[in-house]
Amino acid sequence: MDITKRSPTTKDIALLYQLHTNGQLTLAAEFQRNAVWPTAAKAYLIDTILNDRPIPLLFFQRATSAQKGVPSYTVIDGQQRLRAIFEFIEDRFRLTQSNKKARYYNKRFSDLVESVQEQIRNYDLIIEELSGYSDNDIRDMFIRINRYVVQLSPQELRHAKGSGRFHDFVEKLGADPFWKTYKIFSAGNLKRMRAVEFSAELAILISEGPQDKKTSIDLYYGQYQKKFPQEAQLTARLRAYFNWIAANVPNFSSSRYRKSVDLYALIGAMHRIAGETGTLNKLSSSAGARLAEFDKRTRVKEPTGDAARYLVAASRQTDNLTPRVTRIEILGTYLRD
Repeated sequence: MDITKRSPTTKDIALLYQLHTNGQLTLAAEFQRNAVWPTAAKAYLIDTILNDRPIPLLFFQRATSAQKGVPSYTVIDGQQRLRAIFEFIEDRFRLTQSNKKARYYNKRFSDLVESVQEQIRNYDLIIEELSGYSDNDIRDMFIRINRYVVQLSPQELRHAKGSGRFHDFVEKLGADPFWKTYKIFSAGNLKRMRAVEFSAELAILISEGPQDKKTSIDLYYGQYQKKFPQEAQLTARLRAYFNWIAANVPNFSSSRYRKSVDLYALIGAMHRIAGETGTLNKLSSSAGARLAEFDKRTRVKEPTGDAARYLVAASRQTDNLTPRVTRIEILGTYLRD
């Protein structure tokens, strides 16, 4: 029986590329998926190397030729990363994901000065070499390594990039008990910062009106790094809207309005009516009951009229501008006297 062994080691890119060129490094075991990384992902990886940031651990299966005693390797996990690195060395894409001010922005490997090329060649990758394991063992390892890999969401990336006034504002609002108390988001979505992202969407909704998709969030993160003058006003308004909804919408936590799609529309409609003052005295005294009645109309087998139009706008491309405006306008008719 072969002795199994796991050996942590490092190899620089120059050596790995040489092994690959010599046929001693097979990039993908047959059970791995095909190369699927887009060019942007490949370019971002090279940018990571040029900025001397770490790359996750790679796993190789090591074997030794009985005739020549020459080692050979099969990549168990990490083939997408190595493929991207080797393709860049072979001039097959440009560094489009680098900072535009960087000296290597939009360049191919051959366009880089020799010192930068050497920086790439000398970059060490951390590798765990596996030897003595059966094919079934290797397959099991591959499954275990990749089974629960969860890609960072756009909001988790925003969180990871750092701080700033708008960043801090929406993170604080995203921690408000409202989201959990009224079951706006599941525990899993709260962990993945969905309440923070939604807080940003609501802040922008009140500041500038409904937006198309979520592209404006990144603009706010960039624009309001040092100051966010609207912070106090937006916090007060949103909390007032939350309090009104919780107090006036019957069975709010089980109604359709607790869903983020519908809550966005409801707060948008409330804000249109509240106007510049942000006061809620223009809302109908029976608005809560009318919203509950409208909720019932959307749940019947064959809804008609506003209910049918609303459901269409709440079921397709829900963060596009037109469906958002439609939902806001319809709910507004149930809030006014």
